[in-house]
Amino acid sequence: MAVATVLAACSQGGGAAKEPERSSSPPASVRPPGPSAQEQARERVESHRQQVLTKIATGTKAPDGEGLSVVGEYPQSTAFFWSTTDGRYCIAIYDPSYHTVQCHESTKPFSRTPKLIRLYETDFGSPGGYVLLVAADRETIRTVTCGGAPVEFREIRVNGKADTQRTVYALEFEGWTAGVLKVRVARGDGVHATDLALATSDDEVPPNSDWHSCGAS
Repeated sequence: MAVATVLAACSQGGGAAKEPERSSSPPASVRPPGPSAQEQARERVESHRQQVLTKIATGTKAPDGEGLSVVGEYPQSTAFFWSTTDGRYCIAIYDPSYHTVQCHESTKPFSRTPKLIRLYETDFGSPGGYVLLVAADRETIRTVTCGGAPVEFREIRVNGKADTQRTVYALEFEGWTAGVLKVRVARGDGVHATDLALATSDDEVPPNSDWHSCGAS
């Protein structure tokens, strides 16, 4: 039977039977790239924002029309700042396993003259999570230094207009920090140097502690 099959193939094709053509291999499937680290961080922040609005920023603690402003982003948590509809200031830290909120009972009044006002100073429990929130009444921050080293700061939001304008900043430190900051601020009459004391003075820091020191004024 095998010989007959071969002869039949030769008589039909005039030669040896041809091997069937091999189809080319399909291109290797390319897996679409996953979200970048930046995209993942943005998604995490927005997820935390919605959780805060659902679990924390409700009732008398609900934010005004400006919503929530991001104070800091950390590996597992996000810190937010906002104003309530009756003008109080709130700050919250959200972690999937832990969250808390603090609100001032009343808004700190605007100063009669340009000045810096310390709002909140707290440790969010993450590297780089020691943060100071500062309100600048009728002035803007240009530079901040601690013991001569620059301190990173970000504008969080601007409240009010003209003579009642207040800009809220977040100053970020590597860890618990004491002493006095040196700040340069811009006002209507130019740039000025001023001191801003942290909540803890150098004299209050225990010896051989891991606190950072900015020095005294």
